Amino acid sequence: MSMRLPLPVGCEPDKHQVVRDMLAIFDTSYSSGPARIYLVGGYLRDCLRPKLKARKELDFDFAVAGAEAIPLARLVAEKLSGHFVLLDNKNDTARVVMEDGTCLDFAGCVGGTIESDIKRRDFTINSLVWDPYHRDKILDLVGGAGDLADGVLTAIDGKNLVDDPLRLLRAYRFAAECDFIIGAETLALISEHADKIEHVPYERTNYEFFLMMESDRAGELLSSMAQTGLLEAIFSDLKATRQVTANQFHHLGLFEHSLECVRQTELYIRTCPDWAKESAAQTIAHGVSRLSATKTACLLHDIGKPGTWEVTEEGRHTFLGHDKLGATMTTELAKEHRWSKQLGRFVAGLVKWHLRPGHLFHQGPPTEKAINKFYRKIGDDVPELMMLAFGDLGATRGADFTEAMRENLAENFRRLLDGYPAFRERENRMPRLLSGVEVMELLALQPGPAIGEILEALEEAQSLQEVTDVAEAEAFVREFWRRKNQ
Repeated sequence: MSMRLPLPVGCEPDKHQVVRDMLAIFDTSYSSGPARIYLVGGYLRDCLRPKLKARKELDFDFAVAGAEAIPLARLVAEKLSGHFVLLDNKNDTARVVMEDGTCLDFAGCVGGTIESDIKRRDFTINSLVWDPYHRDKILDLVGGAGDLADGVLTAIDGKNLVDDPLRLLRAYRFAAECDFIIGAETLALISEHADKIEHVPYERTNYEFFLMMESDRAGELLSSMAQTGLLEAIFSDLKATRQVTANQFHHLGLFEHSLECVRQTELYIRTCPDWAKESAAQTIAHGVSRLSATKTACLLHDIGKPGTWEVTEEGRHTFLGHDKLGATMTTELAKEHRWSKQLGRFVAGLVKWHLRPGHLFHQGPPTEKAINKFYRKIGDDVPELMMLAFGDLGATRGADFTEAMRENLAENFRRLLDGYPAFRERENRMPRLLSGVEVMELLALQPGPAIGEILEALEEAQSLQEVTDVAEAEAFVREFWRRKNQ
């Protein structure tokens, strides 16, 4: 299968100054020995498939044969004024990060030669090789070019997936990033070894998972992960959701509903307001956007249902308190999976409040006071919570939930989301009439939760224009406190 293919015009690695400089350093320092260096992996993959998402920074992966990679990386960092990062001393891997963000990774060839090294890699599309001694050719040892052209992700060898089970999840991340399908034989390998992902540190799985969730195909890929068993091997709390059956409001079982919620959210995001998309695009943790975190909340939003599931004598399914239990479970999951505190709070918050938009309309149109209270309670997470709400609505099509009911609730949700920017603008313009210290002096109180409660009530009254100046604010606070203590 070994082939040398023409290097397409525009893909020449040495058109980049940093590659030319690195090769000059290598040639000068290793000219007297048998050492060889090759460019492998991502750069060639992305060049050969122009439809792939363009990267902001350049990333070059070099395989070193006949010499140690780490000393070479140190030398390159010194000569090019880059930052040296030791990745794995045991496996002879290191990185050089340049000032402009360009990364040069160096790894010793597994088995000592480029041929043996390639056969130990993960997927064929990451196995193409550029040899500086044959600069106009690409070496294809395992059929990577064909898989790139066909848009198929193929594992080189099942043993390679077992040796590093993170590659089981990386298959889905690459499928998302490259818009590829995963080949049938590779899916079979993932199914066979899915349980081995449990032995991979969460810090590693988090990176791959949240990158995959960034894709607009996350719902589809999660369904594939569910079929192979990989999804529940990562999120064990989802196993119990398979027990909850379809009911009067849900045409799908709970596990399938949770997956469909992600897919429906992705469909809704295409048409949601630009300002909401901009909010979701913001970073909430290192390498994690609010969008990928929101879709994770969609996946987990009902994990509290199995623990609260009851069927009445009339056959109705109830899940009282599943939102609060789900938030508690998500908080524990976040700790177990080593999520940042901010990420954990965000996802758990969406799970906790996912019923709130619908509750606003249970008794007919809500008052302005109720809507403002909702906006103030949820705050900057309103757009993401509404994305989840729209996804949940789209995934709910039981017999007792008519199409007219669905359309009415969808219209109410649209108005609720559309009203938030105007509310924020009013809040930002609204002067602060009393501070916490002034409230304490006015009522002779000590610091405590009551002060926050009073200020929140005052802000609400001010937002509704029930209070417009300091004198009215003081009168409101006194009356509020009197009623509270009757």
